[in-house]
Amino acid sequence: MIYKKFIDEYLSKSLIKKQKSGFDQINNLIKHANRDLSACVKILDIAPELSYTCSYTAMLYAARALMFLKGYRPAGMNQHKTVVDFIGACIGEEYKVLIQKFDNMRKNRNMLTYEPWELNISSTDTKNAIKSAQEFVSIITKKIREHDPQSEFKF
Repeated sequence: MIYKKFIDEYLSKSLIKKQKSGFDQINNLIKHANRDLSACVKILDIAPELSYTCSYTAMLYAARALMFLKGYRPAGMNQHKTVVDFIGACIGEEYKVLIQKFDNMRKNRNMLTYEPWELNISSTDTKNAIKSAQEFVSIITKKIREHDPQSEFKF
């Protein structure tokens, strides 16, 4: 879906709303994303499910940072899904596979939170999630820097 069309549709459905955000909020979200990435690696061997969830949360923080930069925030129900959809429309087809991983991790995180007995996350799954999250946060950080080359993250 073309970004402009996506924005119009999601605004009309009240799934997103305009949000004026300062760079301090964006920096804070990227800082939290990087903190979570570090934590994921440290807890991998003792709590793979928590590490997996932490990887997803890092992606969510980074995605929300880009959303804020673009002047929007999720609204209403299914906000995590809205963030995934927004990022897919925003960064485009080039990252389709990574966005699909983000969405799959969103679904798995939901299962781990509400029905943990339904899902078995292996160490390999978690290592792949961490790798995807690291790549994703790096891409989003780069996109933010491209938008504002003067920006310096403090994390």
